Amino acid sequence: MQRTERPQGASALSRLGAICYAAWGLFHIKVAADIWRLGAGQHGLAQGRLYQLAAYMLTIAVFVLVVGLWRNWRNDGAGYWLNLAVAGWADSIWVLVVVLPGYVDPIRGLVPPAFFLAGALLTTLARR
Repeated sequence: MQRTERPQGASALSRLGAICYAAWGLFHIKVAADIWRLGAGQHGLAQGRLYQLAAYMLTIAVFVLVVGLWRNWRNDGAGYWLNLAVAGWADSIWVLVVVLPGYVDPIRGLVPPAFFLAGALLTTLARR
């Protein structure tokens, strides 16, 4: 059986996936700002740890946003794996540590991972 070449370059699917990743990133930039504000009301180590968490969240959010618009938009293979791993890991931790124990309502807690799943599905289909 002859193997056909995978289409290269941007497609509507890769661009829709990139938009999902960008939306995920923008939402999480807001989350980072919310965590920073939460830390402002704390003192000592609690404040420092919340600021640290805000910085981590901001870093992850900007990473996913930039990779989405720069690499997923063009249906790039490295970008596909980078966002799949980074956003997937971040949302997996969120679901395991916050949503499943019931700290947030499941509907509210599963909306951000839905954007990740949409981006992952669309970029996966674009890579086929």
